[in-house]
Amino acid sequence: MKQIFVLIALFVYAIGSSQEYTVLHINSSWNWKNDYKHLDKIKGARVVKALLDDQKPSVKTQIKAVPVIFIYKDRSVIGRFDADISLTIKEPVEKLQEVIDKSKIKRVATN
Repeated sequence: MKQIFVLIALFVYAIGSSQEYTVLHINSSWNWKNDYKHLDKIKGARVVKALLDDQKPSVKTQIKAVPVIFIYKDRSVIGRFDADISLTIKEPVEKLQEVIDKSKIKRVATN
C-alpha cells in the first residue's frame, strides 16, 4: 500500500514539474539600448530574445511598442509587459518572477 502512495506521489510530481516556462523578449534592432536588463535574474524559465524585424507579419501587428516581454507556460501566454512611451519596460524583475511563481501554485479542491 505504501508503495502505491509513493508511486502516485511521484506521478503527481512528474506531471506538475513538467510545465515549461519561457520568457520571450522582443525588441527592435534600432532600440537595442533599451533591452530589459534583468532577464538573467529570472528563475525557473528559459529566456529567449528575438528581434521584431525577424518576426512574421501576424506577430508584428500584435506588437505596438518595443521592447515587449511575453511569459509563456507551456504554449499559453500567462503574462505580457509592454514598453511605455520611453520605449523601456519599467516593471521590476520581481513582478515578472511573480507571474511565473503564481502560475506554479495549484489549487486542490477538498471535499
